[in-house]
Amino acid sequence: MYSTLSLKQHHKSAEGNKGRFFLVRWYYLSYSFFGYCCVGAEFTYVALYLLTRMKLDTTSGIVDYTIIQSYVEYFLIVSTPACAVKQVVNVSQLCSSCYAVAEHDAKQKNK
Repeated sequence: MYSTLSLKQHHKSAEGNKGRFFLVRWYYLSYSFFGYCCVGAEFTYVALYLLTRMKLDTTSGIVDYTIIQSYVEYFLIVSTPACAVKQVVNVSQLCSSCYAVAEHDAKQKNK
């Protein structure tokens, strides 16, 4: 966000992402891809939390988690690729933003 603000552009706009990594541009241009990555990442975190909690509560015997666990594992399988792609987008966005800030600062310094 800082790099696009220093260039006076929005970080989600096509102008703000011009010259950035293709995955970052596609991430903000395709709302379905953007939504899949964002929601998938959150589902991944929730599924991991639930699986951890279910494994900790095996001694009570009150609740049978086998059916719930299979649904949670299914959501984890579906959502993990989205979380992984979102992390790749985050890192590539960070790297391209650092480059854009350095380039902007160099231009300012060379004036």
